[in-house]
Amino acid sequence: MTTTPSTGGPSEAVVQDFADMSAVLTGFQSSFLRPFLDPTNLSFFFYNFAVAQPQVGQSMMDKLLSTFDSLKAQTPALTDQQIADRLLEVGQKPSNQAQLAQSIILMWYLGSWYPPAFQTDGLQQVVSSQAYTKSLVWNVAQSHPMGFSQFTFGYWANQPPSLDQFGVNVPPGGGQ
Repeated sequence: MTTTPSTGGPSEAVVQDFADMSAVLTGFQSSFLRPFLDPTNLSFFFYNFAVAQPQVGQSMMDKLLSTFDSLKAQTPALTDQQIADRLLEVGQKPSNQAQLAQSIILMWYLGSWYPPAFQTDGLQQVVSSQAYTKSLVWNVAQSHPMGFSQFTFGYWANQPPSLDQFGVNVPPGGGQ
């Protein structure tokens, strides 16, 4: 991992790689998970949160990202779904690395950390209020959390925007 000199945190390239991997795992567009102007910077926050968890650490995250990078570089090129299936070890007993990928998906969708099975001393916890209100589940439901909305008054009188306008990576022809 490359760190930034001023903060000692992950470099922009590492956080972008994490966002790209998260996009493949969640089915959302990378540019939606990590937009150019991003006041909440959830990619950076989620990356650091996962690395700080007991029994996860930097080395496990580096290994997961390295696996993602090698799958992305394969020729012939794998589809996003094939990469996600391999990271999650679909059809197999998931390794610690696949369990970490599952926890990352849950963190993006629900704004909470659900410890992987190998993390024996971890507890489920809401990551932050921003993570909860910005969690992907609201986009999939084309809704918003109770008590929080960025929509304008009267929005309920109109049909909700399509899923692709909510950042969901919808393949040509519709759903999966």
